[in-house]
Amino acid sequence: MAEPLHAFVGRQAIFDRELRVVGYELLYRNSEENRARFVDANAATAATMVNAYLEHGLDQLVGAVPVWVNLPASFLVGALPLPLPPERTVIEVLEDVPVTPALIDALRGFRQRGFRIALDDFILTAETRALVPLADVIKVDVLNVSADDIRAQYAALRPICRTLLAEKISTREEQDMLFGLGFELFQGHFLELPVVGKTQRLPHNRATLMQLLAKLYDPRVDLRGVERLAAAEVGLAVRLLKLASSAALSRGAASGTVGQAISRIGTQQVAALVVLIMLAGFDDKPLELARQALVRARMCEVLARRAGLPPDQLFTAGLLSLLDAMLDRPLDELLAQLPLTALIRDALGASASPAAGIVAAARGHERGDFARVEATGLSAGAVFAAWRESVLWADDLLGMM
Repeated sequence: MAEPLHAFVGRQAIFDRELRVVGYELLYRNSEENRARFVDANAATAATMVNAYLEHGLDQLVGAVPVWVNLPASFLVGALPLPLPPERTVIEVLEDVPVTPALIDALRGFRQRGFRIALDDFILTAETRALVPLADVIKVDVLNVSADDIRAQYAALRPICRTLLAEKISTREEQDMLFGLGFELFQGHFLELPVVGKTQRLPHNRATLMQLLAKLYDPRVDLRGVERLAAAEVGLAVRLLKLASSAALSRGAASGTVGQAISRIGTQQVAALVVLIMLAGFDDKPLELARQALVRARMCEVLARRAGLPPDQLFTAGLLSLLDAMLDRPLDELLAQLPLTALIRDALGASASPAAGIVAAARGHERGDFARVEATGLSAGAVFAAWRESVLWADDLLGMM
């Protein structure tokens, strides 16, 4: 069996004056080593967002508090997409980003969309002063800075910014001094070292992503074609379902199909996610398991149509039924992250319902367990015909990619 694929992301807590965690800064990591090693800042930023938002999921990674994300200029001024939930995100403007009219306009746009803005490692100059009215938080780097210099920075910034954050705190003495000065927020190794999260991830088919991106940016976008391609790219389909079911988007509503997920997220956001995934370097070859998942999903769809059940929801159930094999984790644990419809949950459960029988028949036929197929009450001939049709469909679909 191929080595499992993993997604890493670092996080470091941000504390208030009562030492309550009020946010987490996301940090690029590509291994369990607690250090950022990268050449391309854009690719590192994309990987951090993809791993945090799509692989781990914000609710699992940080709970209900906001995430703070460092963004290089390419993301800030619009050359690269930013598919982040504004209500959960604080954008950190790095100190090396040039202050230009384009940056000022971009930050105004982010604030209008509901993002909060933090200025990272900020030093007040005639040039950077233009950023201050747009900032919700200014971060002051205190590492290896004398107490007198910190006091001078605080005195200059206090009248012009309502929230100041002291970062890179390394000793108790620094913390006590910063508390005494009046900083509102605090971050650093003395309070908490960065923590590296690790989870398994599904592969991506770069060719499929390219085709999907072309359809999404077509002025005459074909939503059914988009849904078909997204469903065929199993890694993306699962991530779209997870994202659409997140607290930020679902408001408790269950996800029934990939098409519903795309409608909830929006085609522009889906396109942005595809760009991020490609930028992050996820160019893995498709696994045989992905083909098997497509065959099973199509089988369930065909059998559902014949049984008078919603075919699109049974397609989703079949697609998800191999998730445990793909990620080497219990299916119940993985499905718990997706508030799916009752029908899909029933189909993936151990009930004797018609929906569960369809999934069981598809599983049994693939394994040559014809007694199991017979126990579902479905005709062996009908199941074979559905399997044959599904194999041809999946091979034709993959052959076009």
